[in-house]
Amino acid sequence: MPARGSSGTETSEAFEHYLLTRFSAAFVPGVPPQEDWLRYRLGFFVDACWSSVRSQQDADFTWLVLFDDRCSDDFRADVETLAEGTFTPVWSSEQWNPSIFGRAIAEARPAGAVGAAAAPWLLTTRLDSDDAIARDFMASVQREFTPTEGLFVDFPRGIQIDRSGATYLYDQLSSPFLTLVERRRTDAAPSTVYAARHARARQWGPVREVSAPPMWVQVIHGSNLLNMTVGARVSPRVVNERFDLELVYDRDMSVPKLLWQKAAHRFRLARVWAQHPGEVTKWAEARYWRVRGTHVRPRSDAPPLTDALKARAARLRRRR
Repeated sequence: MPARGSSGTETSEAFEHYLLTRFSAAFVPGVPPQEDWLRYRLGFFVDACWSSVRSQQDADFTWLVLFDDRCSDDFRADVETLAEGTFTPVWSSEQWNPSIFGRAIAEARPAGAVGAAAAPWLLTTRLDSDDAIARDFMASVQREFTPTEGLFVDFPRGIQIDRSGATYLYDQLSSPFLTLVERRRTDAAPSTVYAARHARARQWGPVREVSAPPMWVQVIHGSNLLNMTVGARVSPRVVNERFDLELVYDRDMSVPKLLWQKAAHRFRLARVWAQHPGEVTKWAEARYWRVRGTHVRPRSDAPPLTDALKARAARLRRRR
């Protein structure tokens, strides 16, 4: 269903909201995904992503999920079954480009929109297929809507869950859970949130960083790009309270066991920071901006602090 602004009426500030997920986008031309990989990813998709989106409260939106159409008939049938009443599959073997989602949105006719003009504003939110969002995530995004062309909305605070089922509090600026606000155009398909790399969104437009409880979950597993936990060990209580997940994790933990695991994780985290000093600057920068509360950081061509420090260190090494 399309969101039509906070009052639910057709106004100059009405908007439609799309949630966009790449499941098996074709990044390598001529190389279709293997069935084993698809089934592996589908497990995380159902346990984390699909279950959390189905639990969204007080928000109207349309969910589009991109799949490579070079898959088995059985896999496609399973996807179509999961999609019923929840998402719209976008089947394509075209090499990945944000225009795939842009065209799908331009061609979509959301339920109830027949014969009605499209809303003048568009919100697009990205969600990876193995991650999850809090029950109030989409409604919270819509509450942050302002009619500002090119504005990104970000909730920097989230949770990481690793392969052991442990939970970690994690702050990440310009997270992979961004939303883009853009004005609808009649002469072109929308850009969508995928037009910018999430880590460098400020080079594309201003970013509104919203102070809020944990709003998302990153699942750390063997085949995703992020393969280390860099947050602070926390009780699973916050996950139980804010997320609906089929994912297996430690839902109950005694205080003594949690305290012991927190202490052990601090030592592991110290080793990670020693091996990856960029994680220290990411943590420090995220902490600095979080204490300032909700704010908008203007568009800037300057690289993120971690990248700037890495570049400076590289220059110093070359001078030696």
